[in-house]
Amino acid sequence: MPCAGHEAIGAGYALALRPGFDFIAPHYRDLSAMLALGMAPEEALLSFFGKADDPNSAGRQPYAHWSSSRLRVLPQQGPQPNHVSHAVGAAWGSRLLGEGSVTWVAFGDGGAQKGEVHEAMNFAAIHRLPVVFCIEDNRYTQSVPASLESSTADLSRRAAGYEMPGVAVDGMDVESVHEAAVKAIERARAGDGPTLVVASCYRFLGNTSNDDDSRYRDPAEVQEAQRRDPLLLLRERIDPARAEALDEEALTAAEEAAEWAEAQPYGDPETIARHTYA
Repeated sequence: MPCAGHEAIGAGYALALRPGFDFIAPHYRDLSAMLALGMAPEEALLSFFGKADDPNSAGRQPYAHWSSSRLRVLPQQGPQPNHVSHAVGAAWGSRLLGEGSVTWVAFGDGGAQKGEVHEAMNFAAIHRLPVVFCIEDNRYTQSVPASLESSTADLSRRAAGYEMPGVAVDGMDVESVHEAAVKAIERARAGDGPTLVVASCYRFLGNTSNDDDSRYRDPAEVQEAQRRDPLLLLRERIDPARAEALDEEALTAAEEAAEWAEAQPYGDPETIARHTYA
């Protein structure tokens, strides 16, 4: 589940949350959010390699199915976007317990077309629950373009049907995402109810590592979108020497974590039935 093109969204909203206190039901492209919340690169790579010590699922889930009780990351499921209603349940629990936490739930533009999203947003709006819905709109649901997904190109307009604010934001700009996230989270924490944030971005790689995206989109379209790579946009705002140092630091950390994680053992096949119902 490549995250290239989505990095600004995950980092932007995660840095506005309180790690370990607020709940997160992430998009499977939100690797940057997991790292910003405090998941170590080694922990993320244990998940990608499916190793026994993977803290997300002990190697039992597909890649990018994040989960962490320590960071209050709700477990993700393969069918999208089941986690939207789960997130609303967590927000309702926060209300019942009076603990003041906020739940952020992120999902794609394809998932936004499903009935479960309507039910979740409607319920959250009725009860003014402390939850923020974030659509990560990358213009494609696997191979299906946005024009064949929705009758409106501006998904933020749907918020009006639930009497909640709808905010459209540049999902390639981490500062814009962060600013919108801060406002939505503050509103939820104050008891004023949910917000819909629609962050527009572009998926630079295939839908998954098994996807040949050249079958359904023009490579020239991808190249044009890459001119607004969120990492390049951010580099323009910081000192070049600092940017180079950050690049080197990140690359070293990733390489060392990957080498370490790949060398860790897989799970014991004798435990394959653990945590199953039948």
